[in-house]
Amino acid sequence: MEGESLRPTSQIKEMLGAMKDQWQSMLGMAVMFVITILIGILIQPFYDKPEFRAFGEAGASQARNVLMEFAFILIFTAAIIYLAKKKKEWIIKYGILGILFIALCYATIPLTNLVISETPEPLEFDSTSTIYEMIHQHNDGFYASQKLVNKTTGDIAGYAFYSFSNAYSDSGIAPINMLHQGIVFESNKESLNFSKFSDGIIVCDGQQFMKIDNDFDVSTKLNKNIDCIFGFNSNNSDWYINTNNELRGIGSNESYSIPNFIINESTISVWSTNNNQLIWVTENRFALLNLPNENSNFTIEFEKSYDSKITAVTFGSSLWQDFDFEQKLLVLGDENGNLTAWNINTEINSIPEIETRMKLDTGFFNGSIKSVLLANFNNFAQDELFVVDESNFRMFRSSSLVEQINMSINFEENVNLALSNTSINSVDSVVILQTNNEWKHVNISESQFQLVNEWAFLIGFCLSILLMIMLYIRPEWYVVNLVGILVGAGVVAMLGISFVPWLIIIFMIMAAIYDAWAVYKSKHMLDLADTMVNLKLPILLVAPQEKNYSFLDEQDTMRDREKLEVSREVPESVIIRSGEEKGVRTDKPRKKKEKGTDAMFMGLGDVIFPGILVISAITWLPEGTIILGADATLWVGILTMIGGLCGYFILMGYVALGKPQAGLPLLNSGAILGYLISTILLLGISALEFNISF
Repeated sequence: MEGESLRPTSQIKEMLGAMKDQWQSMLGMAVMFVITILIGILIQPFYDKPEFRAFGEAGASQARNVLMEFAFILIFTAAIIYLAKKKKEWIIKYGILGILFIALCYATIPLTNLVISETPEPLEFDSTSTIYEMIHQHNDGFYASQKLVNKTTGDIAGYAFYSFSNAYSDSGIAPINMLHQGIVFESNKESLNFSKFSDGIIVCDGQQFMKIDNDFDVSTKLNKNIDCIFGFNSNNSDWYINTNNELRGIGSNESYSIPNFIINESTISVWSTNNNQLIWVTENRFALLNLPNENSNFTIEFEKSYDSKITAVTFGSSLWQDFDFEQKLLVLGDENGNLTAWNINTEINSIPEIETRMKLDTGFFNGSIKSVLLANFNNFAQDELFVVDESNFRMFRSSSLVEQINMSINFEENVNLALSNTSINSVDSVVILQTNNEWKHVNISESQFQLVNEWAFLIGFCLSILLMIMLYIRPEWYVVNLVGILVGAGVVAMLGISFVPWLIIIFMIMAAIYDAWAVYKSKHMLDLADTMVNLKLPILLVAPQEKNYSFLDEQDTMRDREKLEVSREVPESVIIRSGEEKGVRTDKPRKKKEKGTDAMFMGLGDVIFPGILVISAITWLPEGTIILGADATLWVGILTMIGGLCGYFILMGYVALGKPQAGLPLLNSGAILGYLISTILLLGISALEFNISF
């Protein structure tokens, strides 16, 4: 059409006439476009977990990761073209078949799992009023206290202490069971001080020292008339700090001065270890202290000051067990929503080391950390990490910090956190959050975190193998389409959950610019399209115009078609660059053809890019606005897809006129406009805000 001029009205009429002549292929391609994205939406919940995001939860908003993905696309394209020029098509074919098999499993396994597996019950908190206050997690349960009040005078008469565990084994409290009858600690103090040691806790009120452990025998563990503010136990020796700010040993007249920070700073938690050391955490620092012995005084082994106020702390087994002995981990949360961790060897005296693999210190959480807990929910392997921030309760497990629970909460006050193992098969543990006089508890079990049913994995894997065998033996158009749709859906879901919408839009704009350059300037997409069609690889979709079309007989090349004079008649085909990249479209003038040779091609990239914006919108936009029975995020996704379809039909009009076209500029533009308009209308302009960083 170059060099010719048509009146706009005449051109539109010709465009509509040409589209009418090819409506079957165009409609078929549009249907495959929609089906691919809808399958992606269907399997999105399966992948909407932090461990599946390509660069983790934090990486979803980092622009450098999108640039890296785009660089990989360029490298992949260059490698394919280079190998094709070197006549190494076999490397291309088997390499891409391997990649396609993996991508195919991304769709077949979750789809099979959706069919044959039962959806686990959603996690929900139950609430129970309580008179007990949680103190300290210990093994598979925890210690708690009850304030005893004189009903006549209203004065505090003392405290009763209990050990709780074995959730659901018998009748219990919310639903935890007392393992022992409460032991009474007579005191009129409004608050008590606690420290923890390997076997239990030590309670002091300024006049008494009581040790509570597995024996739970108050007759042998209570020491009265001791000026005790904080008490400790290490190597079967009992120590305490008195009101004169001196450290003393019970049964000894020796006294030792204490560090000034203990006097001047608010203490959050104290642990004593078996190797004569104290782990002391205040709002401003973490310190490791050496208890006195015959050769030394009370000294500071190590201390680390914090600029941000420390708000929560836990001490337990490390998530990273690298040695034969059990490693211990101290996890600190601060007011800015950061978690840091220290490795502490409780077997020998050594300097604590920062745990660099705890990458949760860059604003990962919402607001201040209210509570943290290291505890083992299923009595298997190492502890799990439980975190409560301003708006969520979350659980991380294993050395990869896989986030397996993320529940919304609404607690304005401080939160205590504890866990109790159970003795019934359907529930592994009960996690309890305490706020004021209420326990909120939720049942958790391993079955709730099972990503895929074993049979679903096996069947989905075998289906992928079967489809790949069919593709290898007879790559007819319907086999290519089936594999292409499933591969496209899997890639759409995986990429869509990995990036927030603005990064996807940046990705789409870069891809569209590159697509236009590759089609109109360098034209290397023609070579790539020839290679993909000749190898009969399903990184494109095929829409036959006639019933007896055979993809196996497709022999025309893009370079040959480009050399032919463009006809005003309806073009035979549309070729869009295959792979997870963008599209090239060229056309061939209609000569006298043998019946059954007409078809339209679309590269998977032209489906994938609009599709990942659809999935990203559903994944990352704020939920909760219900419109016509469905969340507004789903409607935004659907309207984004419709925007991409509008771009597709405009594109088809230009192609029908015999004009070679790059696909992504129109397809991506339509999807982006659909996303922006629908988000603003349904959720408001504030929903477009994401904290993007480089």
